[in-house]
This record gives sequence, structure tokens and C-alpha cells, in this order.
Amino acid sequence: MIRLRHIRYLGFALILWASSSFADEYADLIRTQESGGNYGALNTQGGTAAGAYQITAGTLASLGYVRHTGGSRGSWSNYEWTSQATSQGVSSLSGFLNSSAGHSLQDQAFNTLTTRNLSALSSQTRGLAGQTINGVTFTESGLLTAAHFLGAGALNDWVESGFDPTVFPPEYLTANGFSSYAELQSHLMNRIGGASGTTYAGSAGTGGTYEQTEGFPGFGAKRPILIRETPPFQGERTNLGGNQ
Repeated sequence: MIRLRHIRYLGFALILWASSSFADEYADLIRTQESGGNYGALNTQGGTAAGAYQITAGTLASLGYVRHTGGSRGSWSNYEWTSQATSQGVSSLSGFLNSSAGHSLQDQAFNTLTTRNLSALSSQTRGLAGQTINGVTFTESGLLTAAHFLGAGALNDWVESGFDPTVFPPEYLTANGFSSYAELQSHLMNRIGGASGTTYAGSAGTGGTYEQTEGFPGFGAKRPILIRETPPFQGERTNLGGNQ
């Protein structure tokens, strides 16, 4: 029965994503949050996040557009473009960022990634839509923006922990330029709130369950669970430099 409900929700969610108005509004929100709408944006702080949606090389590899050839996964020089990309006219990072074919490929990759994220959200995470917590009203679009930033598996872990940011490994801080878990928490909550026009009211401390989630249906104390998905570490607009 639980699996049947998940399948029914997934079917509804995919239909909703396919509707042009929802998809267009959400894509515009992500482009604004990630790059200010700049398809040629590139993270210059050591990461590989690129384009309007700041999708990393690792994420593009998981989608089949590039292949890791060895060495550091944090350098574009260690990736090559696959036939899935070259058949659409993209064979280099410059082409991905600066050509019309590259921009179309960015849109395509984003749509595929969003569909995957939508299908990977747990029932607990999906159930937040319509709830207001710490001043932030959660919506489906807001949850998807968080999944784009964290990865759907990591978002599910955060929700399951009772919104405890220390469930994330320290690499989440360094990779995104945050100095503390509180800063990461504020960014994440405001990112979600950006979809509903609401602002994070803040909460004291990290670790354990937040006061505002005590007794909230489905939430308990932090559990020692591992991140189930390698985070995409999407770039921040402050880290974006010129085109390649």
C-alpha cells in the first residue's frame, strides 16, 4: 500500500513537473538562485559547477553527458564529453557555456535532474509541502530547490533528522564557503523560503531536534545516518567568475 501511494504520488508529481507553467517558474527560480540567469556562469572557487543551473561535472556524469577520465573529480580537465553530448553539438566546456546548443543541453540536463530529484523525495519530505516551520513555508518548488542544492538523498536525511544541519559532513561547509552549520542552515531554509516569499526566523544551536519540530508528526531526534547521495555542491553566485 505504501509503495502504491508512492507510485501514485510520483505519477502526479511528474505530471505536475511536465506542466509548462510549473516547470518554467521553477526553472526560472533555480536560474535566478544559482547564476542570476547567466548560462555562461562558472564557479571559480575550485568547484566544477557550471552554467545557468550550476550543475557540477559529477552530476553531468551521472546524467551521461560527460565521463570522468581519472584524477580529481573537482577539475573539468579530468572529464570528457560523451556521445550523448557531442551528438547534440556540445564537445567542450566552452561550448556548454557559450553556445546555443550548450544552453539547450543545460536545460535538458536540468529537466532530467529535476525529474530524478522529484522521484527521489521521501514521503516524509514531500509531506512538508504546505507546512510553515521557523517562519518558512515549505512548497514543492522550495523542496526541489533544496534537492538541487543538496541532492535529494541528503535532503531526505536532513528532514529525517529533524532539520539538524550537523547530519551533513563538514565537506558541505567547505565546498560551499560556509563558516558554520548555522550559516548553512540559514542558507538552506532561506533557499526553500525563496519559493514561497518567506524568510527563516532562525533557531538556537545545532545538534538534536529543533524546538520548532518537537512533537511535529514524523520528526524525531537526529539519527546517525550516512549521506546516501554524493552532493552536487552547486555553486554560489558569489563564487561565479567569467565564461570559459
